[in-house]
Amino acid sequence: MDVTVSPVKLKYAIAQSVEVDGVNIAYTYVKVKVQNLAAPKTVDILYKDAAGSWLTAPIDLASNYGDYDVFEAINAPYAPEFAIRYTVDGVDYWDSNYGANYKLVSNKDNIIGANVILNKATVKTHISGAFWLEGEIYVKKICYNKRIGIIFSGDDGKSWSETNATYQGVEIEGAYDTIFNSAIEVWKFKTPAQNYPVEPDYFRLAVYYKNDETGEAYWDNNFGQDYKVSKVDGSTIE
Repeated sequence: MDVTVSPVKLKYAIAQSVEVDGVNIAYTYVKVKVQNLAAPKTVDILYKDAAGSWLTAPIDLASNYGDYDVFEAINAPYAPEFAIRYTVDGVDYWDSNYGANYKLVSNKDNIIGANVILNKATVKTHISGAFWLEGEIYVKKICYNKRIGIIFSGDDGKSWSETNATYQGVEIEGAYDTIFNSAIEVWKFKTPAQNYPVEPDYFRLAVYYKNDETGEAYWDNNFGQDYKVSKVDGSTIE
């Protein structure tokens, strides 16, 4: 199981430098999740330029989901090597890929900040009153024999159920040139439609990656808090 030691995690990134009609287009598309410790807060990408100098660029708040936030930059500076800094209450927290920094080869790589991470989850309801959850999980290519899915609860953890996800293909989010070797897979899940208790008014969930070749398990459980999504039809978290 992944051990979260910092309240910041890279969700997804790709750096690209391509030439279109004689014009060079160079950028980094990056998403970051942070635990909502306080406000105000800032998130930055620290990246190495071509000369080897370290520079800083801001990443903007995209959405708040109560106990965590998502920050996003669709056109950050080209950053084939970088780390993420989260500053709140005068304290800096880092996701530096365990001290190794994140490294991307233009037009060939994309990356997530863990072996598995929730991309999105949406609540759906039927006229009968039944609920279900459906969504996507980002998975790092580590092994072939694996099981991806979620555990979820409709009664605030009194009981839990498990639903496996199915492979959908590779992820190319944020890619200008889609011809590259994606390192990230997309797996989709859909839970059975059931009548869950009205209270609490949310589902709890976490996502898992079970490596059947080594017996290891990796988790994304929202910084140890579990994800929570309202039972209102159409409610979505990312």
